[in-house]
Amino acid sequence: MHRLVLRWFLVALAAIGVAGAAIAQPFPNKPIKIVVPFAAGGTADPVARMLSETIGRKTGAKFIIESKPGAGGNIGNQAVATADKDGYTVLLGANNNFVVNQFLFPQGSVEPLEAFSMISVLLDQPQVVYVKADFPVNTLTELIEYIKARPGQINYASPGAGSAPHLAGEVLSDQFGLKMVHVPYKGGAPAVTALLSGEVQLYMASLSVGKGQVEAGKLKALATTSAVRLAALPNVPTTREAGAPDYRITNWWALAAPKGTPRAALDWIHKEFTQAQRDPEISKRLEDLGFVVIGNTPEQMEERVKRESAMYQQLIKSRQISAQ
Repeated sequence: MHRLVLRWFLVALAAIGVAGAAIAQPFPNKPIKIVVPFAAGGTADPVARMLSETIGRKTGAKFIIESKPGAGGNIGNQAVATADKDGYTVLLGANNNFVVNQFLFPQGSVEPLEAFSMISVLLDQPQVVYVKADFPVNTLTELIEYIKARPGQINYASPGAGSAPHLAGEVLSDQFGLKMVHVPYKGGAPAVTALLSGEVQLYMASLSVGKGQVEAGKLKALATTSAVRLAALPNVPTTREAGAPDYRITNWWALAAPKGTPRAALDWIHKEFTQAQRDPEISKRLEDLGFVVIGNTPEQMEERVKRESAMYQQLIKSRQISAQ
């Protein structure tokens, strides 16, 4: 009898040990899925691969990049918001995922602060103010005065309603009392083509969209909306330097996880991703693509989400901006 009791005691003790070992396994012990809420091959896709490959080489962690495009990023938002809260699903989204869509798509989006645990704003992607090379202005202040003198006569392009370039135009119009005509296209390439053809006179978009045309002498870059000059455009002033200090709209990229994800998992993800993007080789590649490395704290990201949500809510309402 005593032997039987002892045997069961040892079996139970072993079971407890196995369970404890499973619970104590360090994070991560399986692949982490990075959900990109846009089509594969877009801005976020190479960033996700660059950073995850760097982290994988350092830590041995495995990653899966999964594109979930549609509804302006809302499909990806929903997929992450409803995923298991275990740290193995994260969102790499743009500022529209965190501050814009809730007002552009009030019936089809999540409330970001309720749906997500914020991890970090990894990167700022400033907008560049592009005009055609023969357009008769050479500075941002000259452009603003030119538009003011021609209300309703200047067209500006975007890759779609509610996109970052669309909102950049709306913010510029709002701040300086301008009257421009928004012309949406089906992507950045058609928008650049329209600018080159003279169909539109202005396009505010990321560096990668127009850098080649600037280098070829077909477009002029009048200013960038970054806090400091872009390394890839060292001779182009910031909007602050160009006389528009409050015009600082950027398209930023950030990580978040389902609300309620364990802090230990969030801390690991934050540490590894922010360290990876500060690797000298990686940060140089990101700068060449027109990004500014940020890597702030979850608290700083949450504060930014709150601040910009209030700004975009007011802008979308006052200017009656629609995603249609």
